[in-house]
Amino acid sequence: MENILSFLEENKQVLIPVCMFLTVIIIGVLIFYFNKKNRMLREFKKSRKKSVNSIKRKEYAKIIGNAKHIEVPLIAPLSGRKCVYYHVTVEVKTDKNWRKIIDDVKSQDFFIATNTEKAIVKASNLDKSFKYIHLVKDFNKNSGFRNDAPEKLEAYLKEYSKKSMGLFGINKQMRYREGVIELDEDIAVKGVAEWKKLNEPLEGYSYSKILILTGTKKQKLLVTDEPKALLRVNVL
Repeated sequence: MENILSFLEENKQVLIPVCMFLTVIIIGVLIFYFNKKNRMLREFKKSRKKSVNSIKRKEYAKIIGNAKHIEVPLIAPLSGRKCVYYHVTVEVKTDKNWRKIIDDVKSQDFFIATNTEKAIVKASNLDKSFKYIHLVKDFNKNSGFRNDAPEKLEAYLKEYSKKSMGLFGINKQMRYREGVIELDEDIAVKGVAEWKKLNEPLEGYSYSKILILTGTKKQKLLVTDEPKALLRVNVL
């Protein structure tokens, strides 16, 4: 014991920075492991994708398919793409970091289609704590010094009473990100299943009942276009 204490005393100048370095590494690994995206991917990995007609009521089931609109599609504000869901963020650079000034989310219920089968994904009018939707931000623009914001972006900023220019007409350093669930895009969905009898037919769907995927606080509705979640496995 005395030898150990003596060793620690003699090498404390080296041990302290090593311990600090290891602490930073451990914290980083924990943050990565428990972030929302990775928790979602682990949840998708727990189950195989299922055919719509094999899913039972109250089952927490995964479907991989294509997004189809039920209502008139949304139009993504930055890219102009037809979609059923979009998420736009706009950030401005401050002295030390980026500050979010716009966080714009719009959604509607939509079909997920697999071959000849369809289910409804209840993405709208669902409590935020009951769902988690992660989209790849595949539309990216920047504006700043000697790089004016295009008219379309400027018009979008104006809707939120924001401008790309600061004092004396100098451009702010800004970045614009948009993720969408585009029509016919491959997506993965996991949700709590409910079968609903249809009193009136839905356009594009000819059966008397339809599967609806929704979410609860414990079993959230998960929706993503993340490639890792779209890995195809045998259908159960």
